[in-house]
Amino acid sequence: MTIKGIDISHWDGVVDWKKVAADGVKFVFLKASEGTSFVDKTFKTNASNALANGIRVGAYHYAKFGNVTEAKAEAQHFLHKITYPLVLDLEENKKKASKAVLTDAAVVFLDAIEKAGYFAVIYAGKSFLETQLDEKRLNPYDKWIACYNSFLGRSADIWQHTDKGKVSGISGNVDMNWSYRDFATLISSKNVSKPSTAVGTVTDGKESACRIVVNGAKLDAPGIIRDNLSYLPVRAIGNAAGVAVGFCNGKATLGKGVLETTIIIGETGYAQSGQIAEVPGYNLEWKQATREVVCTKGKR
Repeated sequence: MTIKGIDISHWDGVVDWKKVAADGVKFVFLKASEGTSFVDKTFKTNASNALANGIRVGAYHYAKFGNVTEAKAEAQHFLHKITYPLVLDLEENKKKASKAVLTDAAVVFLDAIEKAGYFAVIYAGKSFLETQLDEKRLNPYDKWIACYNSFLGRSADIWQHTDKGKVSGISGNVDMNWSYRDFATLISSKNVSKPSTAVGTVTDGKESACRIVVNGAKLDAPGIIRDNLSYLPVRAIGNAAGVAVGFCNGKATLGKGVLETTIIIGETGYAQSGQIAEVPGYNLEWKQATREVVCTKGKR
């Protein structure tokens, strides 16, 4: 599943939201604030007009912080109620903070959003995320990643794939995004910022659940059994094994392998375990007694 969206700030000028909606745009992230004082004057107007045309609205804050204290102040400046997630836009480190300090500050900012009852997302360029931040500490948060290539090559919840998109109703180029999660449904159905992490049976009425073990650790996310075949949640497998996950043309990718049979249940993509076993470096074993799929990453 991919959902078409854009992100907008005052730099994009006057927007004809009726034309934007007619062009198939389903969501927009609007710049709301920057640092501890700047407020984007177009935010309220754009939010109102986008919502009036059936477009889901989220907000992002352009970060200037370099430590935890500054991050707390910026978070308080940012918090607004909205119908899509609230985003920390972290793409610079002009204060030369260490990786640990900058990650501390990011976590404090994101925690402030969640404690206020909203769904927190972090936005960063692919290289910045992977080199300037301790990404493992950011695993609890959804990620919006900018990478202007034809293939992302890693997991992401939202992919900003170009800054040169064209959309009716907007003059000039516009940032274009693919979302792999229906955040609006997640938020409205639970009426909270972030979906519960409690594990239940994943089902659309056609399968039963099974447990998954990756490198000796049991995953919270269950797999499924359908027609005597086991299917595994691709993103959970990739995250546990430290391998990039992506989606292209309706098919999941794990590392450099394309998983031809991909099914979507709710917001989760599953692939046949046999296909995952064909990806170099993976060994899979089915244990009938415990209904477990055991996945070991390493040489065969």
